[in-house]
Amino acid sequence: MYCFPCGARIRRNGPYYAYDTRDTHHSVCIPCYNKSRGHTIEVEGQMFPKARFQKKRNDEETEECWVNCERCNCWQHQICALFNDINYDVKQAYTCLYCYIEEVKRGLHVPSPQSAVLGASDLPRTALSDHIEERLFKRLKLERQARAVQSGRSFDEVAGADGLVVRVVSSVDKKVGVKPRFLETFQEDNYPTEFPYKSKAVLLFQKIDGVEVCLFGMYVQEFGAECAFPNQRRVYLSYLDSVKYLRPGIKAATGEALCTFVYHEILIGYLEYCKQRGFTSCYIWARPPLEGDNIFYCNPTIQTTRTSDKLREWCLAMIRKATKEEIVVELTNLYDHFFITTGECKAKVTASRLPYFDGDYWPGVAEDMVNQLHQEEDDQKLQKKGNAKKIIRKRALEAAGHTDLSGNASEDDMLMQKLGETIYPMEEDFIMVHLQYSCSNCRSFMSSGKRWACHQCRSFYICDKCYSAEQELEERERHPSNSRETHELHPVTS
Repeated sequence: MYCFPCGARIRRNGPYYAYDTRDTHHSVCIPCYNKSRGHTIEVEGQMFPKARFQKKRNDEETEECWVNCERCNCWQHQICALFNDINYDVKQAYTCLYCYIEEVKRGLHVPSPQSAVLGASDLPRTALSDHIEERLFKRLKLERQARAVQSGRSFDEVAGADGLVVRVVSSVDKKVGVKPRFLETFQEDNYPTEFPYKSKAVLLFQKIDGVEVCLFGMYVQEFGAECAFPNQRRVYLSYLDSVKYLRPGIKAATGEALCTFVYHEILIGYLEYCKQRGFTSCYIWARPPLEGDNIFYCNPTIQTTRTSDKLREWCLAMIRKATKEEIVVELTNLYDHFFITTGECKAKVTASRLPYFDGDYWPGVAEDMVNQLHQEEDDQKLQKKGNAKKIIRKRALEAAGHTDLSGNASEDDMLMQKLGETIYPMEEDFIMVHLQYSCSNCRSFMSSGKRWACHQCRSFYICDKCYSAEQELEERERHPSNSRETHELHPVTS
């Protein structure tokens, strides 16, 4: 359950305010209810009287439906029975699978042919699903061959993961709106009020014992070339989830579980597809989902929830494979790329450069921080005691690339300093994958054209614009900085 005004998750057993109509349900968290001034609350652009909201507790249990077989009178879980009550004819009694099989044996029913039952392979195909499937099947064939060689058996004698289907089951246009306080901070910079993106859901199915089972799912947000900076040509991997049902449940030739091999190949295939389409980077927040935030409703008892460290290592193992194939050209994290300026980086450290994704960690935290900064400025008592809270630590500002340390820092500088302090302890969880090379000077991505590389320095590349500016400098000011010698830069065509 989520708060409509701020989007925050209302925790289980936590209090909240609700207003129900015939068609809608509006839930508001306690902080938003208390902060609303006057006698009304704004929800999705409409004003509602506060008096109509009732205080409730998020402790309602949703009971799953059961069905009763009118032959043997046994009860079965509706989902397990694959019973769809929407298409159910009330004139016909429900018959469980076991009774139905007995009636087929006695000639009372003629079962429908398999071709009459639509499966996962009948779902619409897309260019993305075809790309992932083609790669996955090719890699699985090579893995099976390697396993056969290791065991000294023929290809047909070793088990393989058969009946797999990848489909994009949802692809819709959405927009993520920028929160009001953050937008107010950068209104002079013409910061966008919203960012359009394509929301996609990719699922993996396997036919197990005649039933199509969904094993793996991922939700992605694709911000295309038409999207404004800083979200332009970026991808956000918002959700990953799986259930441990893939067959066969064996180890791959690489030593990892075969299901891990399959899921990694799906992700690498997606990154490869994004790279070919011109996307520049992909962002992964390696955090185990909160209860209720999973794609799948529940997991089998044999499957344990990954810790943050294990989930991060699982993602990094996938990225290392993609790096070997040169799909990924660089691995970093949100903090190192946007909050720190070292060496010859001339990019401005500002919150306006951070990619603004729907449901990501930092936008909500930043909004709270801006609210806090405004409250501190409005608090007369704190102002009388001095400006201690407004003074930014010198070391933090120097690390962030600010040279003018006199007086109070700007609101942007203060926000970045506070945000950096919050993100830094968990910086490794905010994974940033470069699909295109990034300029070491201005940090812009070079998706096409020419880039200039230094053969003496590891991972030093600059764009055409920065190279032209470099040539206008005196020789002692050129790359590498703070060095007596000058390195030659060589052109590389993307």
